[in-house]
Amino acid sequence: MKDDGDVFATLGWGSRRYAWVIALFVVALGMFVPSMLDRAPDRYEARAQVGPAQALNLPNLDALPRVGESVFSNGAVAESVRRSVSPPLSRSVRVVPDRVELVAAQDNIVFTIIGRGGDPESASRIANIAAQTFALELNKYAQSVGSFAIQRTATPPAQPVPRVGQAMSIGIGVVSGLALGIGMVALLLVWRRPVIDFSSVKATTGAPVLGRLKVTPSSDDTRGMPQLCRLILSDETNMLFLVGPRSTRRERRLLASELSEVIAWTRHLVPLSERDPLNRTRPHSRSGSFLGPEDFVVIDEPTQIEIATRPATSLVLLVAREGISYSALRRQAEQYFDGGAAGVVLVHGARWHPRWWGSKRRAPKMEKDEPKTARTWRPDDPIASGASD
Repeated sequence: MKDDGDVFATLGWGSRRYAWVIALFVVALGMFVPSMLDRAPDRYEARAQVGPAQALNLPNLDALPRVGESVFSNGAVAESVRRSVSPPLSRSVRVVPDRVELVAAQDNIVFTIIGRGGDPESASRIANIAAQTFALELNKYAQSVGSFAIQRTATPPAQPVPRVGQAMSIGIGVVSGLALGIGMVALLLVWRRPVIDFSSVKATTGAPVLGRLKVTPSSDDTRGMPQLCRLILSDETNMLFLVGPRSTRRERRLLASELSEVIAWTRHLVPLSERDPLNRTRPHSRSGSFLGPEDFVVIDEPTQIEIATRPATSLVLLVAREGISYSALRRQAEQYFDGGAAGVVLVHGARWHPRWWGSKRRAPKMEKDEPKTARTWRPDDPIASGASD
């Protein structure tokens, strides 16, 4: 089997797996940005104009906007605005373009200076101070460019700058939350290094992936089970060990029940022997001998002794959730894989199932005194009391 993944596939999986993180950021910023924009104080803008006092010495107007921007940004205008405030603004405060800005249009000999303030009077005062200083700085280049003067002084504006609309502010918040949420998910994926494709599993564990299952309480909804059973029964395996992290205990029990039910149709499913509670790797068949070619036994959560003394015809099946971290999968492989026959099964699906879920059939639940048979045995039950030599 081949199921190669890439960065975009991993990000897509992470976006689905951690959709609640993205939704949290979208909702939070979708509410925060509009509220912050509504609380922002009013801003006023006033405009003054500076233009040539006589004919320019330039052959054409292409270089005039660049000359104006260079002169406006040399620091003299910003310094005059800083000194016009009492107390003077510190140099850490950005004046251009937060408080004053130059508009130099192409093919236009008139410069527009925009002054910004918290009230109409301060906005017009800043614009006029900046225009006066700008004209003085331009006149230093009168011989090469030409002389300039204020053509129009700024007047206090009647209305503040229009705010961003409610719909627009919500849209900005939603888009910002979406981008930030995806960024947080990407950082989480880089930290966890989830394993979601077959090639990554094989590179991490050294064992092949025998299937990808969707395990549910209803056997009719379990996907991938026929293919897995066919792979298990296609060789001489007669003993199956289901291992995995504690987080997959529920999936392993459901998987053991489903496997036992399917395998019982083609093999003699042998219950666990009560002869040796510490080592169940040598259960007896009905004839009283050791396991034959038609016998099969499923053991969930085997002990270290059982793993160490397992026969050559056994198979260790590591059950891991899709998206398990690289480090966790590596630890499981180092703990259970010893060079013998082994494989990995990726399971995915709902992590919890509410009680009101009306599943068609759940895994059989054994009572303490109920006799166990090959078709009703569950790996999590006590050792079968009905087995005999």
